[in-house]
Amino acid sequence: MRAYILATTLLLVIFGSIGGFLYQKFSALAGADFSPPPVTVSVAQAETATIARRIKAVGTIKAKNASTLRAEVNGRVVSIGADGGDQVTKGHLLVQLDDAIESAELARFEAERRLAKTLLERDTSLAKEKAISQTQLDTRAAQYEAAAAQVDETKARIEQKSIQAPFSGSVGIPLVEVGDYVTTGTPLMNLTDTTLLEAEFSLPANQARIIPIGTKMAAYDTRGETLAEGVVTEQDPTLDPIDRTRRFRAAISAGQVLPGEFVRIELTLNDSDTVVVVPETAVTYALQGDALYVANLESNTVELRLIKTGDRFGQKVEIKSGVQAGEHVVTAGQHKLFPGASISIGEAATQ
Repeated sequence: MRAYILATTLLLVIFGSIGGFLYQKFSALAGADFSPPPVTVSVAQAETATIARRIKAVGTIKAKNASTLRAEVNGRVVSIGADGGDQVTKGHLLVQLDDAIESAELARFEAERRLAKTLLERDTSLAKEKAISQTQLDTRAAQYEAAAAQVDETKARIEQKSIQAPFSGSVGIPLVEVGDYVTTGTPLMNLTDTTLLEAEFSLPANQARIIPIGTKMAAYDTRGETLAEGVVTEQDPTLDPIDRTRRFRAAISAGQVLPGEFVRIELTLNDSDTVVVVPETAVTYALQGDALYVANLESNTVELRLIKTGDRFGQKVEIKSGVQAGEHVVTAGQHKLFPGASISIGEAATQ
């Protein structure tokens, strides 16, 4: 019995000692600070800015004067008057079709016209002396007019076989070769005036109704470099019934663009707005919505806010909702943050 009491007492002492030791350890841990250290970030103040509103679109460069010259009549190509890339002036002979038959017919009809004119002049003199009837004189006059009409018709057919430049411009690579037989409507050569260019683009109805004639625009390539500038000169009066857009054309400077080139269009509206802007590095873009961290400089904590962004201006982005002017936003170090996280402002980090 005495041994049992002794063993029990010994166990109580041992477990009591262990319990006291553990109590001291856990008490020390409970008093320790396990919060993460402040995250060093950079911040910038949301500002107001007066901006000119812009509308962006995509378009195609076109030449104001461009034509595919086609054969008006059947015939064989006997000469080509320009090579691809040549600059020609209005009236330059580009393609000549064989007109030997028409030239021979013209000589015959001109001879018949001269004869008809001589007979008409003779009968006119006789009619004054009452030597012939008025009916015979009228017949001579009709014969002369018919002969003259045949001459004019033949000259017109000869002109149809001489394809001339309708305006000054640059010639494309010929689409036919000497000796080819062409029929009516066959494409012969392209002619383009590259000094007068236009940018053609379309806008949806909500944007199209605020674009007046005379609006300034600029054309950019895919890298954002300016290719040309101009103003809107033409617009369709109605929307396209298929895609519900309105087509516009803008006259542009020749610049570095070529007809057929794809460009990005930026239109500058006449009105301006005062908006809130922040550095673009402050915004985190995601499918669920754009967001940024707003810093509270009094409590040195951050708040995650969903925002609605607008246009971009250089390295600034417009904030339509979610941030007020004067608030501070985190511009660097966001990847380490979470809502309510403690922060420390890096040296010379506040912009």
